[in-house]
Amino acid sequence: MTEIDWPAFLENGLPLEQKKTSLTVGVFDGVHRGHQALIANIVSYNAEYVPVVVTFREPKIKDSIQSFRQKAEMLESLGVKILVVIDFTESFKQIKGIEFLEILLKHGNLGFFTVGGSFRCGYQLDTSAQEIKTFFTSHNVPVTIFPEVMEGSLPVSSSRIRSAINSGDLRLAEVMLGRPFSLEIHTC
Repeated sequence: MTEIDWPAFLENGLPLEQKKTSLTVGVFDGVHRGHQALIANIVSYNAEYVPVVVTFREPKIKDSIQSFRQKAEMLESLGVKILVVIDFTESFKQIKGIEFLEILLKHGNLGFFTVGGSFRCGYQLDTSAQEIKTFFTSHNVPVTIFPEVMEGSLPVSSSRIRSAINSGDLRLAEVMLGRPFSLEIHTC
């Protein structure tokens, strides 16, 4: 898997040799079953497209489920070919959602885009999944808003997994992660 930092992405785009991408965006803390469904969607969408994930080096949350390196390894094991990595800086935090989408459109050679139904992006989370779909479809990029993956009556989420871990319910955390949970967090 190729890792590209945000400034290099802005300057050079992606090393695609004119191939289209199938792309998703998110923090992906834990790479839980919901995330895995999104990744499977971009990997299987079109065999000719390059699966790309745009994510953050350091998540916005304090109690990460896994290190950045663990996240990258998991994404690669699921078939991601390019990982665009954003440092969540003060200047990045000020970007409006539509501006972020315009950047992805300009530099990402998008052939397909997908996010979860509760996804929001941009300054003060100003852009919803439905607004993302409207934006990209108006630029002839197919979009799937992926339904939430449920565990019991509630959606699988990183915050639910962190809560389960903090309360000692590792069985529930593992069910939502879709794999065994390791208390060993590696740095980098």
